[in-house]
Amino acid sequence: KSRNHLPGGWHQTVLVLQPHFMDDETIPSNSLGSVLNKGYERFYTQSDGGDMCVRRHPNGLFVISLAPSHPLLAPAAPKVTQVTFGADLAENEAYGKRCRGGANVGLRTVLAEVSSEAENYNICCPIEARLVELNALLQEDPQLLQRAPEDEGFLAILQARRPQDTQRILQKLLDESSYSCLQSSGTASICRSA
Repeated sequence: KSRNHLPGGWHQTVLVLQPHFMDDETIPSNSLGSVLNKGYERFYTQSDGGDMCVRRHPNGLFVISLAPSHPLLAPAAPKVTQVTFGADLAENEAYGKRCRGGANVGLRTVLAEVSSEAENYNICCPIEARLVELNALLQEDPQLLQRAPEDEGFLAILQARRPQDTQRILQKLLDESSYSCLQSSGTASICRSA
């Protein structure tokens, strides 16, 4: 807060507003993310190939990305060098206002083949749904998958095949609290009974 004196005895008070995180060198992880992800419900699946995050938007679409516990997001993970989507999927993205014509994908459908400096991963679809869009940015900048997995680095956008399928899909997934419990305890039976 500072005062500037003006002619005629008037003064002007200037208030300088600075967000609390500007004093730190890093921005809190929840400041920008909470704004960008507003409205999404997070759900998770676990598999041997790596955990996946399924974010559900109120409009019914599902955004598929790597979960924080996925091996590619570990601190010492090898750098992703290439992301390749199957030609059959890339040619069958949905079109139009009603998202018509998207390919049906299931739990064994490989959404992407991810190459890293150390090994290759087949990223399978975590839910049964219809493909709306694959993230073409990952082919141009494959490291988005690791740098911003829940933002620009998402893998795909999916839609339930029928509106009534949404609840059935969600029942098979872990909610955020169950997933957090599982990550901290390592025992699914403790978390599901809570």
